[in-house]
Amino acid sequence: MPDILISCGIGLAAPTALLVGSGLAAKFGILARGGGEAFQEMASVDVVVFDKTGTLTYGSDPKVTECEFHADLRLPEADILSIAVELESTTSHPLAIAIRDYCSQRGSRPLTGEQFHEQPGRGLRAYFPELSCTAIIGNEAWMDEHRVQGYESLSPFSERWKQEGKSIVVVALCLSESVGEPTFAAAAIFAVADIIRPEAPEVIQWMKKQSISTWMLSGDNIVTASAVAALVGIDPSHVIAGVLPHEKVCFICFSMTKIRNWALSPNYRPNM
Repeated sequence: MPDILISCGIGLAAPTALLVGSGLAAKFGILARGGGEAFQEMASVDVVVFDKTGTLTYGSDPKVTECEFHADLRLPEADILSIAVELESTTSHPLAIAIRDYCSQRGSRPLTGEQFHEQPGRGLRAYFPELSCTAIIGNEAWMDEHRVQGYESLSPFSERWKQEGKSIVVVALCLSESVGEPTFAAAAIFAVADIIRPEAPEVIQWMKKQSISTWMLSGDNIVTASAVAALVGIDPSHVIAGVLPHEKVCFICFSMTKIRNWALSPNYRPNM
């Protein structure tokens, strides 16, 4: 009588569970990198860090909801919109697409820029020979880096919009030829809204019930990021903002111990 080899229960159950788990995850749009090992490690996860744009929000179709121009403009508003379109034409960032769509519908005209420079996570810069000016567009950190003048008159708008969870995009111009560093003046400010995924609050709440600490990592400003975090149920003290794209993975790797200590000990505050 031939010998018959019968696998033990674990030998049959483990690969079957992984196959079924992978199939269910794929059904909900989840791809597990690492196969079975990923599922095994996920069972012991106690801290989850979410990106904001495109993860907690849709990220694919943000819209400009409001725009304000500086009261002391030296160029027509249509030219400001045209500059914004040309600057944002060199990038496929969702906020750039929203700016282009908004300006194109409100009287912008074809305008050619040159000497483009992009700083990921901050903004863009270019020279416009037809208008004899250099222009920058980007977030407030980009404006601070260029020491933009006159922004204080637009800051009441930006503060209100940030409290509403909207991203801020600013245009500034340098119209005069000067020796040394150019002097930029604020010209316009845009509020861009990104829709929060409807399932995000439910996911965050479920993780909390599982005693999983939830955090948010974002390149946006702290006010906007905290407002979005509050809407989805993440504690505002668990928000890390102003992180550049190339810094995010490194930040997770080097800060995971600090984040875990913070999550598990209410009295612990890391030096980030």
